[in-house]
Amino acid sequence: MKSRIFLLTISFLAVFNSGVLCGQHNDRLVIKHIDNYARTLSSQPDSAFYYIRMATAESEKNNDPFLLSRCYYNLGYYYYLQKQLEKSKAYTCKSFPYAGKARNYTITALGYNQLGLIDRDQGNYSSALQNFLKSLDIAEKHGLMRNQSVALNNLGYLYDLQNDTVKALKAYTESQQIAYGNNLKFELLATYNNIAILEKKRNAKKAIDNYKKAYAIAVALNDKYEQFNILINLSDSYAATVAGRQTGFRYLMQAKKIAEELKDQNLLFYLYFNLGGYYRTLKTYDEAIKNYHTALQFSEKGISQDQKWSLLQAIEQVYSESGNFKQAYFYKEACNRLKDSVFTIEKNKAFHEIQTKYEVDKKNLRIQLLTKEKIIQQNRKELILIVGLILVVALLIALWVYKNRIRTQKIINEKESEIHKKEIVRLEQEKELKRITGVVQGQDQERNRIAKEIHDGIGGTLAGVKLQLSQANTIMKNKGIDIIIEQMTLVCRNLRSISHNLSLNYLKDKDLEVLLNELKEEYQYREEFQIEAVVYPEGALNSFSESVKHQAYRIVQELVANISKHAAATDVMLNVTRHNDLLNIIVEDNGRGFDNTISKGIGLKNVEERLSAINGSMIIESQLGRGTTVIIDIPI
Repeated sequence: MKSRIFLLTISFLAVFNSGVLCGQHNDRLVIKHIDNYARTLSSQPDSAFYYIRMATAESEKNNDPFLLSRCYYNLGYYYYLQKQLEKSKAYTCKSFPYAGKARNYTITALGYNQLGLIDRDQGNYSSALQNFLKSLDIAEKHGLMRNQSVALNNLGYLYDLQNDTVKALKAYTESQQIAYGNNLKFELLATYNNIAILEKKRNAKKAIDNYKKAYAIAVALNDKYEQFNILINLSDSYAATVAGRQTGFRYLMQAKKIAEELKDQNLLFYLYFNLGGYYRTLKTYDEAIKNYHTALQFSEKGISQDQKWSLLQAIEQVYSESGNFKQAYFYKEACNRLKDSVFTIEKNKAFHEIQTKYEVDKKNLRIQLLTKEKIIQQNRKELILIVGLILVVALLIALWVYKNRIRTQKIINEKESEIHKKEIVRLEQEKELKRITGVVQGQDQERNRIAKEIHDGIGGTLAGVKLQLSQANTIMKNKGIDIIIEQMTLVCRNLRSISHNLSLNYLKDKDLEVLLNELKEEYQYREEFQIEAVVYPEGALNSFSESVKHQAYRIVQELVANISKHAAATDVMLNVTRHNDLLNIIVEDNGRGFDNTISKGIGLKNVEERLSAINGSMIIESQLGRGTTVIIDIPI
């Protein structure tokens, strides 16, 4: 079983988020929900999700930036643990404007740290490095020692992933000094554990020393799970040498007591897996097989396919080492069924070698029996056997080469077919993109034409009629005509607003933030609903390509128009965040909601077409009677 380097660094974040931030605000109900979320996050994720949604709803009702920043960050962290990385990124980014308003630098530092974890898990190491460094910079500027330790731990792990052990050790050492100097026990435990795993590759004694330091902290914190993890790692480190095997076994027995006390199937799986490995190093194969099979009984729930495959592979190998090739063949087949897609040609070759050896052993046994019965014909039988073996081996080699060629050719054909299909899909996507771009351009040109007609035609005519009425009424002084003139003034204003909204020239002269504020003012003037617009960071929307600005404005305009037509909402929240090369837009309302499994209306289809033209994406979350949230990401 491999050591787990990052478990501690992740697991203490929820505890830290609850324990340190609580008590900084007097909203006890929200804080209680957040505490319940942190308490149930590991053991009951569904309950944790309920609590954090309740906390978010209460915070949104009170419009408290401090609590909203915490709630949105925790929602992002929940989705991160559920491996829903895009939702995690959206809610994490959503926490930044509120954290900025409330000067909640802790959440800002944690948010960038979380974005770094997401980028790391997606393999975007350069972006992950930038986010971890941002988190560290914020923590240093505002004296957030715990956040500094967290960021340095994550930087160390990132460097270790790229085999830069010098930088990794430097980051871990700085994290250790901060944690030790500020009595940050969770962080110190994580750092000792990570240094131990790093040193295990280079200096076994240093690795063991750091494991022991980590274990002492885990005992002081009464953290049974981390005690178990460290005992397993200590056992593995000692078992690497003949002199340390007895000590390693003693640590395994301590781990066994903890696993049985907690009655945790995952811990029992890892325990018996490691016990099997211990007896295998002693060549006590019966005990090794017994413990491996016990581990297999605990592998059905909560154990990854990779770990189960590793266990099946170990069972197959121990049977092979003990000479039981029939059982080795059986478990090799089980490995193939579980993870056949990742086996290489060398593993297939090993399979054939085991099978051949099994067949040869059977033939040798038969020869020995025949030799005892017919000793007179010994020389002749041996000659026949040798010739037969040569032919069998030659046939098996020829068969293996033939099957390998067929398999290779099949792979080549599949790859060629896959490339051909991808090329067809690419051409179709290009064709569809051209079509969508043409449709959007056509719509915009038609909007521009209609805007000119309204402004120059109807607008001009109405303005002339209004002027004539005004001149005529100068003499007549009829109050009814004055009322008509006022109504015509309102009509002219509305026509001018419609013309500006449709016109391309109107959009060219203004940046996106100005356009969004004017859109907000327009709906405020109508008094249909309250609308709040938040842009983060300040000045983030000043520099866009004309295409992105145009499409982003039209998308927001369409979504707000949909709310006006269908939602019957009283409050609308528009949140626009720029993060590196991504524009994140979140539009929320408290209206009647809708069933988003049914077919979309024309408005949402227009939004999808505009997003396709600029490679954007959209997520819609809506419940009947609970409002609607639309999350949009646009690369810039």
